[in-house]
Amino acid sequence: MNKWTRKRIIDAFSELVFEYGYEDVTVTMIMDKAEVGKTTFYRYFQNKADVLYARCKDMYDSAINDKDCLNLEDLFTRLFRFSREHPEELSMYDTIGYDSYRDFMYKYTYNTGKRIMESAWGRPLTVKEDFHVAFFCAGGSKMLEEWTCGKYRTMTPEEAGHESASMMHTQYDVDLQDTKTKKGVK
Repeated sequence: MNKWTRKRIIDAFSELVFEYGYEDVTVTMIMDKAEVGKTTFYRYFQNKADVLYARCKDMYDSAINDKDCLNLEDLFTRLFRFSREHPEELSMYDTIGYDSYRDFMYKYTYNTGKRIMESAWGRPLTVKEDFHVAFFCAGGSKMLEEWTCGKYRTMTPEEAGHESASMMHTQYDVDLQDTKTKKGVK
């Protein structure tokens, strides 16, 4: 897979969403803006929702894989900062239903969070631990949405990241650098 072409499609999508809003962006507009043909677009993505998800995944994975992202507070701070630095994020939340950005964000953060905890602890999560991760990821996804929409504008990304991490039980405060070296966390 040509990472440059994939990135060009995602960047074109982001620019278009910022300018027109998610609902008004079409695959044709994305292809034109990215200067790729139909075959190239569909080699990488199934539809515009797939581009939306790839963008979210790339943003989240980039934050986790940053060499300076040492713990969950660092991760949360990076996500809040990204949201503030990318105003097109606001339009992403206009999506609704099963294929919505918020739904994908929750599912992706939950699955990634679960892999991180299982890697850090070297075992599968118990039912209660799984419940905790799911609950926190659902709430965290909603808080990121409200942050993006301007509800907490007076907080810095660092303050929001700190407050988010402070709400978690200490058992979930794992060393992300350690989990990155173990199998299962990319």
